[in-house]
Amino acid sequence: MLVLATMCVSAQSLGDVPATVSASDVTILKESVLVVAERDSIVLNSETGKNDTLKVRDMSKIFTPEEYEQLAGNRKKLLASVVPGEEWGYNSAVSYSYNIACVVLLYTFKYPSVDSDGNPIYLSALMGVPTNFLFGFAHPDNVIIGCHETITSNYECPSEYDDKGSFQSGNGMMLCYTRYDFTRQPCCLVIIPDYEGYGISKDRPHPYLYQELTARQVVDGVRSGLAYYQTKVDNGVPGLNPNWKSVAIGYSQGGSVALATHKFIEENGLAEELHFAGSVCGDGPYDPVAHLRYYMKDNGETYDGNNKTLHKPEMVSMPIVMPLILKGMCDSNPMMKQHFVDDYLTMDFLYTESLFFLESKKCYYMKDQYTTERINEEYLDMLKNGKHALYYKKFLIGDTIIEEIMSKRCKPSDYAKVLERYDPGFFDFFEDPVAFGKLAGMMTPDCLDYFQRLTPDTPVPTEPGLMQDLHRALESNNLTKGWTPQHRVAFFHSTYDTVVPYENLLSFIRNQPDLTYYFLDSERSRTKQAGVNPPHITSNQQDANVYIRDATCTKDHVKAGKDFFMLGASGLVVGDSPDMQLINWVLTGSDD
Repeated sequence: MLVLATMCVSAQSLGDVPATVSASDVTILKESVLVVAERDSIVLNSETGKNDTLKVRDMSKIFTPEEYEQLAGNRKKLLASVVPGEEWGYNSAVSYSYNIACVVLLYTFKYPSVDSDGNPIYLSALMGVPTNFLFGFAHPDNVIIGCHETITSNYECPSEYDDKGSFQSGNGMMLCYTRYDFTRQPCCLVIIPDYEGYGISKDRPHPYLYQELTARQVVDGVRSGLAYYQTKVDNGVPGLNPNWKSVAIGYSQGGSVALATHKFIEENGLAEELHFAGSVCGDGPYDPVAHLRYYMKDNGETYDGNNKTLHKPEMVSMPIVMPLILKGMCDSNPMMKQHFVDDYLTMDFLYTESLFFLESKKCYYMKDQYTTERINEEYLDMLKNGKHALYYKKFLIGDTIIEEIMSKRCKPSDYAKVLERYDPGFFDFFEDPVAFGKLAGMMTPDCLDYFQRLTPDTPVPTEPGLMQDLHRALESNNLTKGWTPQHRVAFFHSTYDTVVPYENLLSFIRNQPDLTYYFLDSERSRTKQAGVNPPHITSNQQDANVYIRDATCTKDHVKAGKDFFMLGASGLVVGDSPDMQLINWVLTGSDD
């Protein structure tokens, strides 16, 4: 039994970080085997103008250990069971030749952590253990601390991956780091914790953007996963490479959680225990106040010449973001627990039943849960057909919360006050219609007025109040200031992102002037146009503390995430995606 030791340190209101983590506190909930098949694909590299060969992993299947054992001795039968119509390595239906990319042992486990009050709770996580198909267990060279993106349904969470998860999701892409071969990135042990409010804690509120809490819980999950893995090593499984390192990585919410995890590890003396190398952060909300200022005031800026996005002032291109932020703050942030979401959002918007969509993650069946894509479809349907809507309004009377059921038959014109349909039109075949949110209709007048007046120079309030508490809570989750990273940080960010705007990355650069920056775009075109000029810039990436990749993607948030994990083609090795290139850079940093 492994006991991981470190100093016992304080994590502010969350209680002490345990000095030891024991495998006896870890319970394995499920074991399964993931088999991934891949094929070659010739694509045009937009950066070089040349054709590149990419390895596309678009087929996978989950087996029980018993099912896999029956097929493991015959590679062709195994491949045929993964790829429909596959015979002798060829799929006649799609005319692609496949081979097996990797075989991953999946362990779903629960582990102890704390909630926002410092009370003990159990959370869940997924661990992917690499194998060498020919020789059994592989020898992991590194550890990936996986931080998943924003989800609104429970079946998208890491621990549900082996039942319902999409392989071409952030979780699926992070499991690809387990791949074993002799020519690419060395294989990794991958640990992806569920955030509180998902997995076995799905009945609890999700503390969206409560960065310190989520980072603490992720670190607890990683330490627990490593403790359990060591028990396998003690029973003959190859252990980690003696020179192993860990890297925190994520996109969207996961990008900010990766940076928050980076901060938590350093500030709590865990870097040595976790062999921490640094973080890879894609399009994350690192500065929530600057993020909201963008929604209020941006007029389509891309910092890419005269190119513009569709964004307009007082618009949000993913409306569910606002109730996610506010609900997360009200449910968990110590400064906000006396407030309710409807203190900040209008009844016109609350009658979209957005909070009901978020609560649906508790439902047992997939059909009763709402992904962000399904929520968008619901918004579009409201704009077309209206609906009979319900809202459960909460009141605080003394120490008691009272609920009142409110209902209204809403017409399309009612929803048009808070939502707007954008249709890309006939000539853009690859874009689906989306619903944008109108902040002037979504926010209460006081809330709208407060954020309209907010500037970069507005001081953070020191006195309590409805808006003041929200401002302070948001600022308490600002990851761009109050610390200086001691390990490498790599950023990917699309300047065309209207959901998690580029302003988040600019804020980090402004607030971290002591670090040395390397820009993949040697002209540094985007930051120059933004007027952000870090004093320390190097043309040698090995001399940098921070790696910036901000000019290789011209897509909005969701498609930029696919570029981050799957579609980037230039860099150290042809066919490597941006996330892999950035991981490689982080891993080559000094151990000092």
